Amino acid sequence: MSLGSNFKQETYLGYLAILRIVVGYHFVSVALPKVTGPFLKGKILSDELAKTALKDPFAWHQSFILGFVVPHAHFFSCLVGFGELAIGISLILGCLVRISAAFGAFHNLNILLSIAIANGGPQLGLNRIFIFLQLVFVASSAGRSLGLDGLLKKWFPRSKIF
Repeated sequence: MSLGSNFKQETYLGYLAILRIVVGYHFVSVALPKVTGPFLKGKILSDELAKTALKDPFAWHQSFILGFVVPHAHFFSCLVGFGELAIGISLILGCLVRISAAFGAFHNLNILLSIAIANGGPQLGLNRIFIFLQLVFVASSAGRSLGLDGLLKKWFPRSKIF
């Protein structure tokens, strides 16, 4: 299968693969400074959440952020940093895209609720776009084109993961 044949499929997953790779690149480019810098210590995350969580539109989410995430900021900083890196690598390689895109949509939804709504501006729109795209990736199995999921689907044809 050549690169050109990916774009001639009836499903047009080749075009979706380009979007998947761009979203994955964004996740990796955002995660690398977090993983290599002072973000993992937890202070940056707890300060940002404490500043913006009061504008969270849902009381249950606000109480979860302030009552559980902020006190355990070191753990959640590591979870965010390495989670974004794993999601980005998975989307770029097209490996286990349904799983990583579902986690990515959940991650972006939490960012939308806890930080983006309070800050507004382009961060709000970007998170909405990423949530939508990641749900499309889940529904369409976007990793099958230009990704390892296509290979894995041939090896495990009964699996719904790919």
